[in-house]
Amino acid sequence: MTIARTQNWIQEPMLYAIHCLDRENALSIRLENYDAHRDYLNATQTNIVLAGPVTADDRSTPIGSFMIISVNNQEEAERFNHGDPFYRLNVWDEASIRIQPFIKRRGWSEDT
Repeated sequence: MTIARTQNWIQEPMLYAIHCLDRENALSIRLENYDAHRDYLNATQTNIVLAGPVTADDRSTPIGSFMIISVNNQEEAERFNHGDPFYRLNVWDEASIRIQPFIKRRGWSEDT
């Protein structure tokens, strides 16, 4: 793939993937503040394409979060992430947080 072809996919707003792993022993804080986290996601003006927990191998214990959002730039993605109660309450290990541009090639749409 050439850079020129990749640049053809760049549009505003752009999709950003946000991947956050929880701090060790943060499960109780996560569970106590889940409603506040969900309320934040429901109330935000940010277009959330998808969001959900990352789980342990048991497929039920949440150990992090993954979201794809549609915003104009990296700063907006970071601002959205920093407003989340899980971020403010240090549920997520700050060193694990990755916010990166994402190019959708397939999925969730008939035009893929």
